[in-house]
Amino acid sequence: MLIAISLSAVFLGAAALVFSSISANSKRLTRILTVSIGSNTKQNFYGQSGSTVRVYSAPNFGKAAFAQTFRDLMLEDASNASAVYCLPRTLDNSIRPEFLRYEAGDDGVELPRPRLDTSNSFRSFLAISEPTSAGIYDRTIRNVPPTDRPQATIYMLTPETETGYVRVLAVYEIDLVATTSPVGHYASVRRYKNNSLTHYYDVFYEAGPGDAFAPLFVTFERESRAAVNEGQSIDRFKIAEGNPFHLIWLPDPAINPYKEAAWTPVDPAGSPRSTYEHMAGKTSFLVAIPMFPSI
Repeated sequence: MLIAISLSAVFLGAAALVFSSISANSKRLTRILTVSIGSNTKQNFYGQSGSTVRVYSAPNFGKAAFAQTFRDLMLEDASNASAVYCLPRTLDNSIRPEFLRYEAGDDGVELPRPRLDTSNSFRSFLAISEPTSAGIYDRTIRNVPPTDRPQATIYMLTPETETGYVRVLAVYEIDLVATTSPVGHYASVRRYKNNSLTHYYDVFYEAGPGDAFAPLFVTFERESRAAVNEGQSIDRFKIAEGNPFHLIWLPDPAINPYKEAAWTPVDPAGSPRSTYEHMAGKTSFLVAIPMFPSI
Protein backbone atom coordinates (compact mmCIF):
# COMPACT_ATOMS: atom_id res chain seq x y z
CA MET A 1 0.00 0.00 0.00
CA LEU A 2 2.82 2.40 0.94
CA ILE A 3 4.61 1.62 -2.34
CA ALA A 4 1.43 2.27 -4.34
CA ILE A 5 0.85 5.56 -2.55
CA SER A 6 4.47 6.58 -3.17
CA LEU A 7 4.25 5.76 -6.88
CA SER A 8 0.98 7.66 -7.18
CA ALA A 9 2.59 10.68 -5.58
CA VAL A 10 5.49 10.49 -8.05
CA PHE A 11 3.13 10.25 -11.06
CA LEU A 12 0.94 13.08 -9.78
CA GLY A 13 3.99 15.23 -9.19
CA ALA A 14 5.31 14.55 -12.69
CA ALA A 15 1.88 15.31 -14.21
CA ALA A 16 1.73 18.59 -12.31
CA LEU A 17 5.16 19.59 -13.64
CA VAL A 18 4.16 18.72 -17.23
CA PHE A 19 0.92 20.67 -16.93
CA SER A 20 2.79 23.63 -15.46
CA SER A 21 5.29 23.53 -18.32
CA ILE A 22 2.54 23.40 -20.93
CA SER A 23 0.71 26.32 -19.32
CA ALA A 24 3.88 28.41 -19.10
CA ASN A 25 4.93 27.71 -22.69
CA SER A 26 1.41 28.33 -23.94
CA LYS A 27 1.47 31.82 -22.45
CA ARG A 28 5.01 32.43 -23.63
CA LEU A 29 4.37 31.36 -27.23
CA THR A 30 0.90 32.88 -27.64
CA ARG A 31 0.88 36.40 -29.04
CA ILE A 32 -2.16 38.49 -29.91
CA LEU A 33 -1.53 41.34 -32.32
CA THR A 34 -3.56 44.24 -33.65
CA VAL A 35 -3.21 44.10 -37.42
CA SER A 36 -4.38 46.73 -39.90
CA ILE A 37 -6.11 45.18 -42.94
CA GLY A 38 -8.07 48.21 -44.13
CA SER A 39 -11.69 49.18 -43.54
CA ASN A 40 -12.93 47.94 -46.93
CA THR A 41 -11.33 44.53 -46.47
CA LYS A 42 -12.64 44.11 -42.92
CA GLN A 43 -16.16 45.03 -44.07
CA ASN A 44 -15.91 42.64 -47.00
CA PHE A 45 -14.57 39.73 -44.95
CA TYR A 46 -16.63 40.04 -41.78
CA GLY A 47 -19.26 42.73 -42.26
CA GLN A 48 -17.62 44.80 -39.53
CA SER A 49 -16.54 48.41 -39.38
CA GLY A 50 -13.03 49.55 -38.54
CA SER A 51 -9.71 48.74 -40.16
CA THR A 52 -7.92 46.52 -37.62
CA VAL A 53 -8.35 42.98 -36.31
CA ARG A 54 -7.06 41.27 -33.17
CA VAL A 55 -5.43 38.03 -34.25
CA TYR A 56 -3.08 35.35 -32.92
CA SER A 57 0.41 35.18 -34.39
CA ALA A 58 1.64 31.83 -35.70
CA PRO A 59 2.46 29.36 -34.36
CA ASN A 60 -0.75 28.94 -32.38
CA PHE A 61 -2.07 25.44 -31.74
CA GLY A 62 -5.46 26.57 -30.47
CA LYS A 63 -6.17 28.18 -33.82
CA ALA A 64 -4.90 25.03 -35.52
CA ALA A 65 -7.81 23.16 -33.92
CA PHE A 66 -10.20 25.67 -35.53
CA ALA A 67 -8.48 25.07 -38.87
CA GLN A 68 -8.97 21.30 -38.52
CA THR A 69 -12.70 21.79 -37.89
CA PHE A 70 -12.89 24.13 -40.86
CA ARG A 71 -11.15 21.59 -43.10
CA ASP A 72 -13.60 18.89 -42.04
CA LEU A 73 -16.51 21.19 -42.92
CA MET A 74 -15.00 21.87 -46.34
CA LEU A 75 -14.71 18.15 -47.04
CA GLU A 76 -18.29 17.58 -45.89
CA ASP A 77 -19.56 20.33 -48.20
CA ALA A 78 -17.53 18.93 -51.07
CA SER A 79 -19.02 15.46 -50.57
CA ASN A 80 -22.50 16.98 -50.91
CA ALA A 81 -21.64 19.18 -53.88
CA SER A 82 -22.25 18.43 -57.53
CA ALA A 83 -19.34 20.56 -58.71
CA VAL A 84 -16.44 22.49 -57.20
CA TYR A 85 -14.60 25.33 -58.96
CA CYS A 86 -11.49 27.21 -57.83
CA LEU A 87 -10.91 30.74 -59.11
CA PRO A 88 -7.89 32.98 -58.44
CA ARG A 89 -8.18 36.71 -57.76
CA THR A 90 -6.41 39.70 -56.31
CA LEU A 91 -9.42 41.82 -55.34
CA ASP A 92 -11.76 41.06 -52.43
CA ASN A 93 -14.65 38.85 -53.52
CA SER A 94 -18.24 40.07 -53.28
CA ILE A 95 -19.98 37.38 -55.37
CA ARG A 96 -21.58 34.98 -52.87
CA PRO A 97 -25.08 34.24 -54.20
CA GLU A 98 -27.38 31.38 -53.25
CA PHE A 99 -28.59 30.93 -56.84
CA LEU A 100 -27.06 31.52 -60.26
CA ARG A 101 -29.57 31.99 -63.07
CA TYR A 102 -29.09 30.77 -66.64
CA GLU A 103 -31.42 31.55 -69.55
CA ALA A 104 -31.22 28.06 -70.99
CA GLY A 105 -33.65 27.00 -68.27
CA ASP A 106 -36.40 29.40 -69.38
CA ASP A 107 -39.50 27.97 -71.07
CA GLY A 108 -39.25 28.18 -74.83
CA VAL A 109 -35.57 29.05 -74.85
CA GLU A 110 -33.48 26.90 -77.17
CA LEU A 111 -30.09 27.95 -75.82
CA PRO A 112 -27.77 25.06 -74.91
CA ARG A 113 -27.26 24.33 -71.24
CA PRO A 114 -24.01 25.78 -69.92
CA ARG A 115 -21.12 23.34 -70.11
CA LEU A 116 -19.28 23.80 -66.83
CA ASP A 117 -16.53 21.21 -67.18
CA THR A 118 -13.64 23.45 -66.06
CA SER A 119 -13.11 26.26 -63.58
CA ASN A 120 -12.58 28.65 -66.48
CA SER A 121 -15.90 27.73 -68.09
CA PHE A 122 -17.56 28.39 -64.74
CA ARG A 123 -15.77 31.75 -64.60
CA SER A 124 -17.28 32.66 -68.00
CA PHE A 125 -20.73 31.50 -66.87
CA LEU A 126 -20.41 33.49 -63.65
CA ALA A 127 -19.63 36.64 -65.66
CA ILE A 128 -22.98 36.26 -67.44
CA SER A 129 -25.03 35.46 -64.33
CA GLU A 130 -23.16 37.95 -62.10
CA PRO A 131 -21.64 40.61 -64.42
CA THR A 132 -19.63 42.34 -61.68
CA SER A 133 -17.66 39.12 -61.18
CA ALA A 134 -15.78 39.80 -64.43
CA GLY A 135 -13.74 42.49 -62.68
CA ILE A 136 -12.82 40.14 -59.84
CA TYR A 137 -12.08 36.99 -61.84
CA ASP A 138 -10.34 38.69 -64.74
CA ARG A 139 -7.75 36.06 -65.62
CA THR A 140 -8.07 32.74 -67.38
CA ILE A 141 -7.48 29.76 -65.10
CA ARG A 142 -6.54 26.28 -66.24
CA ASN A 143 -4.28 24.49 -63.78
CA VAL A 144 -2.09 26.86 -61.73
CA PRO A 145 -3.18 30.36 -60.65
CA PRO A 146 -1.12 33.27 -61.98
CA THR A 147 1.38 34.57 -59.44
CA ASP A 148 -0.25 38.02 -59.54
CA ARG A 149 -3.60 36.52 -58.46
CA PRO A 150 -2.61 35.12 -55.03
CA GLN A 151 -6.07 34.88 -53.40
CA ALA A 152 -8.71 32.22 -54.10
CA THR A 153 -12.45 31.60 -54.07
CA ILE A 154 -13.96 28.12 -54.14
CA TYR A 155 -17.54 27.77 -55.39
CA MET A 156 -19.39 24.60 -54.41
CA LEU A 157 -22.60 23.95 -56.33
CA THR A 158 -25.47 21.54 -55.66
CA PRO A 159 -27.53 19.50 -58.11
CA GLU A 160 -30.14 21.53 -59.98
CA THR A 161 -33.43 21.69 -58.05
CA GLU A 162 -35.22 24.41 -60.00
CA THR A 163 -35.24 24.85 -63.77
CA GLY A 164 -33.16 27.82 -64.85
CA TYR A 165 -31.16 28.13 -61.62
CA VAL A 166 -28.00 26.65 -60.17
CA ARG A 167 -27.89 26.57 -56.38
CA VAL A 168 -24.65 27.50 -54.63
CA LEU A 169 -24.02 25.25 -51.63
CA ALA A 170 -21.21 27.37 -50.17
CA VAL A 171 -18.52 29.85 -51.11
CA TYR A 172 -15.07 29.46 -49.54
CA GLU A 173 -12.46 32.20 -49.63
CA ILE A 174 -8.74 32.13 -48.82
CA ASP A 175 -6.91 35.44 -48.47
CA LEU A 176 -3.38 36.32 -47.40
CA VAL A 177 -3.35 40.08 -47.00
CA ALA A 178 0.07 41.72 -47.03
CA THR A 179 0.31 44.12 -44.07
CA THR A 180 2.70 46.85 -42.99
CA SER A 181 1.46 47.37 -39.45
CA PRO A 182 2.92 44.97 -38.38
CA VAL A 183 4.86 43.64 -41.39
CA GLY A 184 3.68 40.24 -42.53
CA HIS A 185 0.57 38.52 -43.89
CA TYR A 186 -2.88 38.27 -42.36
CA ALA A 187 -4.35 34.89 -43.36
CA SER A 188 -8.15 34.59 -43.36
CA VAL A 189 -10.13 31.52 -44.44
CA ARG A 190 -13.92 31.89 -44.60
CA ARG A 191 -17.13 30.10 -45.56
CA TYR A 192 -20.25 31.92 -46.79
CA LYS A 193 -23.79 30.74 -47.37
CA ASN A 194 -26.09 33.07 -49.31
CA ASN A 195 -23.65 35.95 -48.67
CA SER A 196 -23.66 35.32 -44.91
CA LEU A 197 -20.45 34.43 -43.09
CA THR A 198 -20.93 31.09 -41.32
CA HIS A 199 -17.41 29.95 -40.33
CA TYR A 200 -13.87 31.31 -40.40
CA TYR A 201 -10.43 31.16 -38.86
CA ASP A 202 -7.51 33.54 -39.12
CA VAL A 203 -3.86 33.87 -38.10
CA PHE A 204 -1.02 36.32 -38.59
CA TYR A 205 2.26 35.35 -40.23
CA GLU A 206 5.21 37.58 -39.38
CA ALA A 207 7.50 38.35 -42.31
CA GLY A 208 10.45 36.06 -42.95
CA PRO A 209 12.78 34.71 -45.64
CA GLY A 210 10.48 31.87 -46.74
CA ASP A 211 8.62 31.46 -50.04
CA ALA A 212 5.20 32.99 -50.55
CA PHE A 213 2.26 30.81 -49.51
CA ALA A 214 1.18 30.18 -53.09
CA PRO A 215 -0.35 28.67 -55.11
CA LEU A 216 -3.42 28.14 -52.96
CA PHE A 217 -4.64 25.46 -55.38
CA VAL A 218 -3.81 23.52 -58.53
CA THR A 219 -6.21 21.64 -60.79
CA PHE A 220 -5.60 18.28 -62.45
CA GLU A 221 -7.53 17.26 -65.57
CA ARG A 222 -8.66 13.87 -66.86
CA GLU A 223 -5.88 11.90 -68.55
CA SER A 224 -8.16 11.45 -71.59
CA ARG A 225 -7.54 15.12 -72.40
CA ALA A 226 -3.93 14.23 -73.13
CA ALA A 227 -5.13 13.13 -76.57
CA VAL A 228 -4.94 16.82 -77.51
CA ASN A 229 -1.41 18.23 -77.36
CA GLU A 230 -1.48 21.67 -75.75
CA GLY A 231 2.12 21.96 -74.63
CA GLN A 232 4.03 20.74 -71.61
CA SER A 233 2.82 23.44 -69.20
CA ILE A 234 -0.78 22.22 -69.60
CA ASP A 235 -0.41 18.58 -70.60
CA ARG A 236 1.55 17.70 -67.43
CA PHE A 237 -1.66 18.20 -65.41
CA LYS A 238 -3.68 15.72 -67.49
CA ILE A 239 -3.11 12.75 -65.21
CA ALA A 240 -6.41 12.23 -63.35
CA GLU A 241 -7.63 8.69 -64.02
CA GLY A 242 -11.20 9.48 -62.98
CA ASN A 243 -12.68 12.87 -62.21
CA PRO A 244 -10.64 16.04 -62.46
CA PHE A 245 -9.67 17.27 -59.01
CA HIS A 246 -8.18 20.17 -57.06
CA LEU A 247 -5.39 20.24 -54.51
CA ILE A 248 -6.06 23.07 -52.05
CA TRP A 249 -3.64 24.37 -49.44
CA LEU A 250 -5.18 25.99 -46.36
CA PRO A 251 -3.06 28.26 -44.14
CA ASP A 252 -1.87 26.44 -41.02
CA PRO A 253 -1.93 28.43 -37.75
CA ALA A 254 0.63 26.05 -36.26
CA ILE A 255 3.30 26.90 -38.87
CA ASN A 256 4.62 30.21 -40.13
CA PRO A 257 5.55 29.40 -43.76
CA TYR A 258 7.38 32.70 -44.15
CA LYS A 259 9.78 31.70 -41.38
CA GLU A 260 10.70 28.45 -43.14
CA ALA A 261 13.83 28.29 -45.31
CA ALA A 262 13.32 29.02 -49.00
CA TRP A 263 12.76 25.85 -51.04
CA THR A 264 15.40 24.57 -53.45
CA PRO A 265 13.71 23.29 -56.67
CA VAL A 266 14.00 19.54 -57.16
CA ASP A 267 11.36 18.38 -59.65
CA PRO A 268 11.91 18.86 -63.40
CA ALA A 269 9.84 21.42 -65.31
CA GLY A 270 7.88 18.62 -66.96
CA SER A 271 6.45 17.53 -63.62
CA PRO A 272 3.31 19.21 -62.23
CA ARG A 273 4.99 19.11 -58.80
CA SER A 274 7.45 21.75 -59.94
CA THR A 275 4.65 24.32 -59.61
CA TYR A 276 3.89 23.53 -55.98
CA GLU A 277 6.79 21.53 -54.50
CA HIS A 278 7.81 24.56 -52.44
CA MET A 279 4.57 24.18 -50.44
CA ALA A 280 6.08 21.13 -48.71
CA GLY A 281 6.17 21.60 -44.95
CA LYS A 282 4.28 24.89 -45.04
CA THR A 283 0.92 23.52 -43.92
CA SER A 284 -0.67 20.37 -42.52
CA PHE A 285 -3.96 21.19 -44.25
CA LEU A 286 -3.72 19.92 -47.80
CA VAL A 287 -7.18 19.12 -49.18
CA ALA A 288 -7.88 17.01 -52.28
CA ILE A 289 -11.35 17.66 -53.70
CA PRO A 290 -12.87 16.27 -56.93
CA MET A 291 -14.23 18.84 -59.34
CA PHE A 292 -17.42 16.76 -59.66
CA PRO A 293 -17.85 14.89 -56.33
CA SER A 294 -21.42 13.69 -56.92
CA ILE A 295 -20.78 12.07 -60.29
